[in-house]
Amino acid sequence: MTLHMLSFSPDIPRFSRFAARERLLPAGDDTGYAWHAVLAATFGAFAPKPFIWLAPRTPQGGQQGRLLGYSIHSLDTLRSHAAAFADPVFLDVLRIDDAASKAMPATYSEERSYGFQVRVRPTIRTGAGRDGQRAKERDAFDPSGEIDRATCYSHWLETALARNGAALCNAHIQVLRMTTLLARSRREEHSQRRSTLGPDATFTGTLRVTDAASFASLMERGLGRHRAFGFGMILLRPH
Repeated sequence: MTLHMLSFSPDIPRFSRFAARERLLPAGDDTGYAWHAVLAATFGAFAPKPFIWLAPRTPQGGQQGRLLGYSIHSLDTLRSHAAAFADPVFLDVLRIDDAASKAMPATYSEERSYGFQVRVRPTIRTGAGRDGQRAKERDAFDPSGEIDRATCYSHWLETALARNGAALCNAHIQVLRMTTLLARSRREEHSQRRSTLGPDATFTGTLRVTDAASFASLMERGLGRHRAFGFGMILLRPH
């Protein structure tokens, strides 16, 4: 099964109008839920996940932003699905005819090192299975502990990679903030949007592959939670 990296150069004015009209931006204007809505409406079950929005590098938008995503479906397959089923409004947002793609490596050599970048939501889940309760999600950082927030999140990343076929060699937090995410809370008979505040960390660094099959699965699946909302996509570079 081939993993594809997809690259879209969206029409930002159209996207902004759509997101505002549909009230898809929470306080703080994180765009993850809005991009999720556009991708889902365009590609349905084929929607790329994980994905990441790379905003223009200047406040004036001098460089076009890009929406990157991973999918086991080819760009041709996505275009065919969109042509048959998508609302034209969403095609205009994504500029799907201008999209590009490439095939990711089928395998990763064990013991090889890669540079990486990843945006994650370093949280942990607690309470699952206790008296029938659903798991709750909380910030991985414990303010009553002995380590600082950045170190805590680095440990979280190291553990998460180790469970998925990679060893963390070094890491630097490029961006660290608290963001409000908009998501859909599913109840027994209805669903509603809810906002949650939580940690948002972008790491750069170096990792080493220890289990090629597990790491390939991680690349396809993404790291951590909220992968459908702009988190967890691992970008690799030579090292």
